[in-house]
Amino acid sequence: MIDLKKISENPGCYIYRNSAGEIIYVGKAINLKKRVSQYFQRDDALGPKTKTLVSQIDSIETRIVASEIEALILESSLIKKYHPKYNSQLKDNRSYLYICISKSKIPIVFTAHSSNLPAKADIFGPFPDVSSVKSLLKTIRHLFPFRSSENHPKGDCLYCHLGLCPGLNPDPKIYHQNILKIKKILNGHFNSLLISLKKDMKLASKSENYEKALLLKNQIDSLEYIVSGWHDLKNLYAGINLPEDKQSQAIDELEIVLKPYLNLKNIHRFEVYDISQMGTKYFVGSMVVWQNGDVDHSAYRKFKISSKVTPDDQFMMKEVVYRRLQHPEWGIPDLIVVDGGKPQVSAISSITDLPLIGLAKRIETIVIKNSDSWVEINLPKNSQALLLLEKLRNEAHRFANKYRQELMSKNLF
Repeated sequence: MIDLKKISENPGCYIYRNSAGEIIYVGKAINLKKRVSQYFQRDDALGPKTKTLVSQIDSIETRIVASEIEALILESSLIKKYHPKYNSQLKDNRSYLYICISKSKIPIVFTAHSSNLPAKADIFGPFPDVSSVKSLLKTIRHLFPFRSSENHPKGDCLYCHLGLCPGLNPDPKIYHQNILKIKKILNGHFNSLLISLKKDMKLASKSENYEKALLLKNQIDSLEYIVSGWHDLKNLYAGINLPEDKQSQAIDELEIVLKPYLNLKNIHRFEVYDISQMGTKYFVGSMVVWQNGDVDHSAYRKFKISSKVTPDDQFMMKEVVYRRLQHPEWGIPDLIVVDGGKPQVSAISSITDLPLIGLAKRIETIVIKNSDSWVEINLPKNSQALLLLEKLRNEAHRFANKYRQELMSKNLF
């Protein structure tokens, strides 16, 4: 007697066996109990083939997983291993998709049906759910870009522009490493892949290869997301790119980049400063604040500079930060960011030991004074850390300009 009450409501795969102990069907479900119960509803609600299947079910085994991607891989591996009778009878087996990775010099990743599987390739599947396979490959391609065609145009293809294809002549070492990582995912080896990625990220950060470290961090975050819960792979990148997720990712990246050079723990609050001037007498400064996971407009401060009558950006920046530091009741920043390069950073470092960086506008270089030497870091243009710094620097510039214009309109200079 099958007791449906004992079946878990967790996601996973379900396995039907007949009286001889043979596996006759394998399926996956978000809610195992709800899905399996559907097979044992009124007879008139079932099709003839499904009725035949149900009549032969003697026992049910379930395997709980945490995520959709794990269920996809597990379902495929169980079907491949046991060849359940009704997986092919209840649904045309020719419609099942396989994921193939060619053994060519530049391996390509593609899908195929059983009737046209290539002779020389690594084959993964079968996958009963065609739409999920396409979502799975789309997800993997965001993590580890791959070629999907032997014939690549001489220039960049559409996928190249989207960052999903390495192009006509990818770096052989990097590309083959990505292919190995894709194979790990398709074999269900998620934990070993995460361990490997985290190890590579630490090595890249230690060797000051920040672009690689940030790329690996993004891959780790995305992979952890898809194996940490039951998510819809079709909406993966819409889900993980919410504003709060981007800012959290940006702070993580910023900490990775800056910790080797600054006495920096975790960034819970950082302040960005800018100067606005017009002619030879209209000088003001601004402070904008990021804290508690977002921009905090209530913590903004503005400063009218009256101690300087000639343009001197670093002197004015020093005055603004000095006056701000006289107000510990505002909170102590974990990081100070000033608009500018070495002159501005030198001026501020003479009045505080708080972690400090400059953001030089020309090519958005992060400038750090490290003892008696200087460190300059250029992050990738799509770095979430850089995008957040630019956003706050631009906000400080806007806030300072607005204050200067207000004072000018009131003729208060």
